[in-house]
Amino acid sequence: AGVESPTHEIRADADPSARSAKSIVITLANKHTFDRPVEILIHPSEPHMPHVLMEEGDMTPAEYERHLKGKNDFIKGTKKDPSAEKKTDIIRKRLNKDIPHHPVIMLNFCPDLRTLQPDLQKAQGEFIFLVDRSRSMSGVNINRVKDALLVILKSLMPACLFNVIGFGSTFKTLFPASQTYCEESLAMACESIKRIRADMGGTNILLPLKWVIRQPIHRGHPRLLFLLTDGAISNTGKVLELLRNHSCSTRCYSFGIGPNACRRLVRGLAAVSRGIAEFLAEGERLQPKMIKSLKKAMAPVLSDVSVEWVFPESTEVLVSPVSTSCLFPGDRLVGYGVVCDTSPYISNPRSDKRRRYSMMHSQESGSSVFFHSQEEGAGVESWNHSRDSEGCCPAEPDPLSRRAGTDVKASSRRRAYSTTQIADHEPCKKVPTASDPGTALVKPPLRKTHLQDLQQVSPEPWQMDFQ
Repeated sequence: AGVESPTHEIRADADPSARSAKSIVITLANKHTFDRPVEILIHPSEPHMPHVLMEEGDMTPAEYERHLKGKNDFIKGTKKDPSAEKKTDIIRKRLNKDIPHHPVIMLNFCPDLRTLQPDLQKAQGEFIFLVDRSRSMSGVNINRVKDALLVILKSLMPACLFNVIGFGSTFKTLFPASQTYCEESLAMACESIKRIRADMGGTNILLPLKWVIRQPIHRGHPRLLFLLTDGAISNTGKVLELLRNHSCSTRCYSFGIGPNACRRLVRGLAAVSRGIAEFLAEGERLQPKMIKSLKKAMAPVLSDVSVEWVFPESTEVLVSPVSTSCLFPGDRLVGYGVVCDTSPYISNPRSDKRRRYSMMHSQESGSSVFFHSQEEGAGVESWNHSRDSEGCCPAEPDPLSRRAGTDVKASSRRRAYSTTQIADHEPCKKVPTASDPGTALVKPPLRKTHLQDLQQVSPEPWQMDFQ
């Protein structure tokens, strides 16, 4: 629908007879000075339709078969049992090793959450406030945090869940588990916040973060973590890796207080979980920044999302991620499927059968099939006393058939549809969008960018080669 650049003046040349922007040559209007990255924004005419792309592997089926027969695990495995089931099992176990050799399918879907559907319920988040109570927070910083927390807690919506955790060398929780927001729980939280002190020794974020992640996910309550700290830690990489592996269930809004707050930690936690990072300068108030992030966190959110892939039975598929995160306005859902055709190893393939693979809304620790955390479960801490022992907090995943959300299917023809609890999977009709103000019946012509019109001229021969 259009092309623009927020960093440079550009010229976009396209074929004047083209009815869609399938081929565009973009040129910088001025000489590039290499002082900043070149950013080019492409506006699709149908931004909220699901798109499925497929990239072929670097081997043909015949080449992969020769490659497979030379591997030790295949040779040893089929020596005793040369059956088709054994060969297929070996291929299944090798999928994560042979990703470059197989076709990969990518699903990219950005739902339009700003136009709320009447049958969708607005999700109430689970707000967890992680407060640094180390010695470095004493004085002005802890008082700023207390004042801001009192305002933020009183701004939460009814029916949401919340908890407050103070951490230092150890950590203490206000409630054994997140409580429903009501007058009684709010009063208890406000009284406790007024009494908190910066008296918990050093700074250990990893321990309370593990406890938060191991708590069961409440259906319809996406987990939103607000972290407030003024210092740095020695294991920043482990903390970022932990949250990255659980970003499917936890989104972090981090706040660095004062000049000593670790930039890598505060920005990294927000980046890996698709949250927001804020920094407070000396004398700056914390309340406006927290309220700004709270408004974004309270936007309409699509939770309990499930994606179902449908492939022929004669294929083995590796799907990633195995679980999906909640989707806020502007967020996109990206899923991958590595596909291997095993029909040469099946004597009588039943082509009419289909095998289903689901990205489940699960409580598994890893957000990808390529990595699974082996950490043990954690126990319950209370606000008034802490302990070092940790127990297990199991949680049962919701059945696929009982969850509302987005169901995207890819059949043997690689067609994908997006539905919201509807019976038939017919593709949605094209509707005008913000980037496509034209009518739904006529394809929009190429329109001007913010800085430069799309040139209605025939491309030069070198441009054709470039295209």
